[in-house]
Amino acid sequence: MTRFAPLFALSAALATGCFFTDEDTPFIEADDVRLELPESIAAREGGQVRGALHIGVESTADHVNRWVTVLVEHCARVIAYLDDVQPNERDGDTRIYGPYADTEGRDLAWLVRVETIEDGSNYEIYVGGRDAETQAEMALLLAGDLHKDDTKRSGGFKMDFDVVEKHPEMKGPDADMSVLGGLVAVSFERDVETEEKRIDLDFQAVRFEYLGYLDDDVFYSDDKYSYTRDAEGGGSFDLTLYGEWDDYGWSGPEREKASVQAAWDGDGNGRARGSILEVEGVGDLKHGDLFLDECQGSDGFLTWRSLNEPYALEAPGYGFGDPKSCVIPASALDGL
Repeated sequence: MTRFAPLFALSAALATGCFFTDEDTPFIEADDVRLELPESIAAREGGQVRGALHIGVESTADHVNRWVTVLVEHCARVIAYLDDVQPNERDGDTRIYGPYADTEGRDLAWLVRVETIEDGSNYEIYVGGRDAETQAEMALLLAGDLHKDDTKRSGGFKMDFDVVEKHPEMKGPDADMSVLGGLVAVSFERDVETEEKRIDLDFQAVRFEYLGYLDDDVFYSDDKYSYTRDAEGGGSFDLTLYGEWDDYGWSGPEREKASVQAAWDGDGNGRARGSILEVEGVGDLKHGDLFLDECQGSDGFLTWRSLNEPYALEAPGYGFGDPKSCVIPASALDGL
């Protein structure tokens, strides 16, 4: 997903516009949608290990941060640039820019709609073929909004991956190595004074198919990721996705549903539980549904890990520690 940055390289395409329009459109900031996890990782000593669930949560957060913040930062630059450009036309309080032919020679054209409202802004980005002359000839790629009230900020955006796939040049030089589909909606609430935050990512039939590697990989999600952060730096993360989980030889090519719920405090103590489940009889897990629980200390290393049988019997020594060592109670994961 990080390859989508070029699709917002619109500044050069707007260079022929008239400047000095004195607009100041409020827009989403990268910090509004950034997932922040504890960073209290100490140097490894002896037999200390890090948890697979915690590593998975961190990896997912890092991946989401890369593409979400890239989208927001590039959109913000485009909107800031447009604030100093005369729009092609106006529709009430909405400024309309484009269509503009892509300046990198791709078969793409862009159109942007921006509306400044009392407490923030609304915006839309359309894409079409290079010869598109009207909005009607284009498709809505991304739409979003921002609302501000003193220290509180809220809003989000929706991105349509079916539109990206319809115009694959947006994916970059390796466009034929992936197939994308579905829609993702990102929403947030943030207090800039306390840094309390909630972020939801709603995946609607999102499908990423990566081709031409050692094995083709297909990941699918029709669920939500939900992230929270409190004023002390504690928080939670709940994620669900569908995929192939054959790294340990416990699953074949069928797709199963993986879910992880994690919670932590401001010191970095954490607890996570995960499951890989067959869905509606579909799946080929070696011993049926798999369940894993972990707790980590403030140094980032595990204090307890438990795997359900018979998987635990195939991995002697994988489970260790005492659940009484967990600083975060199991109830912290309830309701995630």
